[in-house]
Amino acid sequence: MQSLINRNRREDVLMIWVVIILIVICLALVLRLKAVQTQLSDLHRSDKLKAAFIRSMAREIRTPLHSVSGLAEVISKEDLYLSKGEKRNISEQIQYNARMISTLLDEVSIYSEDGSRGHQLEDERFSPNRLCQACIDANLPCMAKGVRLSFVHELGDEFFVSADRHMVELVLNKLVYCACRFTKQGEISVGCHCDDTRHQLTFYVQDTGGGIPEARKAYVFRWFENPDVMAEETEFDLSVAQRLASKIGGYLRYDETYTRGTRMEFVLPVR
Repeated sequence: MQSLINRNRREDVLMIWVVIILIVICLALVLRLKAVQTQLSDLHRSDKLKAAFIRSMAREIRTPLHSVSGLAEVISKEDLYLSKGEKRNISEQIQYNARMISTLLDEVSIYSEDGSRGHQLEDERFSPNRLCQACIDANLPCMAKGVRLSFVHELGDEFFVSADRHMVELVLNKLVYCACRFTKQGEISVGCHCDDTRHQLTFYVQDTGGGIPEARKAYVFRWFENPDVMAEETEFDLSVAQRLASKIGGYLRYDETYTRGTRMEFVLPVR
């Protein structure tokens, strides 16, 4: 009898261990399935972000390509006479648009892998005034009919700064491009100024468009890990611009005191 009792006890203990092992295996499977589900969700989110980025790049790259196409059409006319100044102007516009396309391609590298193997920063002295005018000229084909795009001259033309000019150009061009897309009437103004200590340069783009909805102001420059919360792809454009600005020590901000539309500012340390 005692032997039977002992055998039953051993069987009970064995069953308990079998149950415990089965529970552990089930828990491990559940945790693994959750991990796989998270990885699939991350991949899906990443695909959505990449799709939004590609659409944004496709929109932006059309601007310099359209400009180059127009210039090529102009210079191909057989009966066209161009002065030296006009030829120089066309050459500068073609070079600018070629640089813009090159910089947009750099942005692809910066966006992927968090820029670790992308564009290498290179300081270059440049005129902020000329940079503003170049961005204005590049975006003229995007303007809605009747909208005026102008440069506000605040700094002297002899004022130069040192920074990665291509990166500055890319960020400023994004701000001008976004303003052009959403301003259907009135005007867009682009300018720059220094603080009293001349340690900080601020580019700005202000327009008479519809402005940013109150509910979206908190998200306008946020880097979107979840593309489903984006109200529109412009927010993605601005979040990319903010990330690029941070790589050269700058940042973007939204001027809430401006009431005629939208005013975006790009703040950059002066060297």
